[in-house]
Amino acid sequence: MRTYIPVPFSLTCGRLMNLKDKLVMVGGIGKHERSDIIKGIGIWTLNGTEWLEVSRMPHKFFQGFGEFDDVFASSGTADVIYIQSYGSPALLMFDMNHRQWKWSQKCPVSKKFPLQLFTGFCFEPRLEVLP
Repeated sequence: MRTYIPVPFSLTCGRLMNLKDKLVMVGGIGKHERSDIIKGIGIWTLNGTEWLEVSRMPHKFFQGFGEFDDVFASSGTADVIYIQSYGSPALLMFDMNHRQWKWSQKCPVSKKFPLQLFTGFCFEPRLEVLP
């Protein structure tokens, strides 16, 4: 059985992630006339066969990245999504529970190369002990 679920917009740099058993999509929303230019970033969750919009990045945060091209990175764990642009060492966080956008604390990384980006993956380490 196949199911096709269309994305809500023409997205660039879309990412899927599983946050607490919810399928979450983060993507750059392109301009109508130039879909390769991002005019905003949105977050959606899949509910059945429909994408429900959770939030869009407020303009003040979007501007905080400086020059935003069509490429950015996003990842997440628990209830927090992390977003970073290739053009900036700044790291933006979105709290899914509180629907709150905020900058991370001062980042100790300084930008050395134009395409430098945080790399890695999010995980929750834990130790389970059974009798």
